[in-house]
Amino acid sequence: MNNFGRVAEVMTENIKFSMDDFNIEATIPFDNDTLPNEAEIKIWNLSSDTLNNIKRGKVLMMNAGYRDDSGVVLHGYISSVKTQRDGVDKITVINVLDSEDLSKRVVKEIAYAKNTLASHIIKEMARYIGLPVAQMHLNQDYRYQDGYTAKGPVTEIISKVAKDCGTSVYINKGKLYVRSLRRGGDSVFNLTKKTGLIESPEYFEDGGTKGYNLKSQLQYRITTASVIDLESEQFSGRLHVRSGSHRISRTGDFSTEMEALL
Repeated sequence: MNNFGRVAEVMTENIKFSMDDFNIEATIPFDNDTLPNEAEIKIWNLSSDTLNNIKRGKVLMMNAGYRDDSGVVLHGYISSVKTQRDGVDKITVINVLDSEDLSKRVVKEIAYAKNTLASHIIKEMARYIGLPVAQMHLNQDYRYQDGYTAKGPVTEIISKVAKDCGTSVYINKGKLYVRSLRRGGDSVFNLTKKTGLIESPEYFEDGGTKGYNLKSQLQYRITTASVIDLESEQFSGRLHVRSGSHRISRTGDFSTEMEALL
């Protein structure tokens, strides 16, 4: 195990805040839908000059992990910045969306010709909102024999077309993923007590879906669609992450919680 010495760094506008110098806490969610996730970062006792450089709409990145092994847990856009007093301390709360706010990206109406493929519509809608397509592997590239009319919020259009293809779609770290959670193209992380498993896995059933709720020491490699080879007393086998969150602090929780499907 190399999980020693907590590391967390927040970077925006050419400035960097390290957990070595600042008290930092964060909650960073991830899931499998097209709604941007909103992370919350708290930093204690920033100067007024520094606060002036933390601005809504600017890119923010966060790395976290351990002295010998850390990586990106968040890449997004600042949605709000608030500072409040708590006794002698000044706490700045920064909310960050893992993509731009896409809720107002709407198309009035685009008519696609007969026999248009779903992949063409998804790629065009992604370009329309400037969202890079990180992966696209459709279970079925559905052909709209009677044509297709795209109308309304772009993320909803992408979700509906992906559903016609029997494929999941989600946004993660500012990129669009159109693929099955179980495709298995991701690197495999072996999760055991030795590599960071905390607590006992909890089995769940959800509308025909089965899996385990897991908690580990903070692991930046784990996010939506990560492949987990779990070894535990309750279950040993392969799981596919659907959602979860990273929790970061100096002395409290420094963990990754996840919902993983069989």
